[in-house]
Amino acid sequence: MRRANIISGIVLACFGLVMIFAIIPWQIEAGPKGMMSPSLVPTMMMVLITGLSVLLTVINWRARTKESIEDTPNPVSRAELAALVKVGALFALALGLYLWISPLFAGIALVAGALLILGERRPLVLVLMPAGFMLAIWFLFYKVLGTAIL
Repeated sequence: MRRANIISGIVLACFGLVMIFAIIPWQIEAGPKGMMSPSLVPTMMMVLITGLSVLLTVINWRARTKESIEDTPNPVSRAELAALVKVGALFALALGLYLWISPLFAGIALVAGALLILGERRPLVLVLMPAGFMLAIWFLFYKVLGTAIL
């Protein structure tokens, strides 16, 4: 557990630093003069997350345990890494379908692919769930809200 805390603390600290110095300034425009910047709250939250992740890392790094860090098993198993790769590939596929074909196919691929990754094998569920979700989204955007998905 100590090794997992150290790894997750380092990853979260790096994520927070990238968000603070790159993503937030790039994505959030400056507000009008005399008002607080729209990036204030996201930056405050990322500073808090980064500080807590550094604290998590330091506390677990300095903790004295009977077992050394080399004796503990790897906190991330091969099955978990394989699942991460599968889900990442699914999102990449859905993004590609969204950009090059249409949002409808991206949504269907995302829902059906997630069901397959999670182990669903019943054909009726694999067909009806994506169809139901896409019909519900179509009804919400086109009929209830009166907008369009482009």
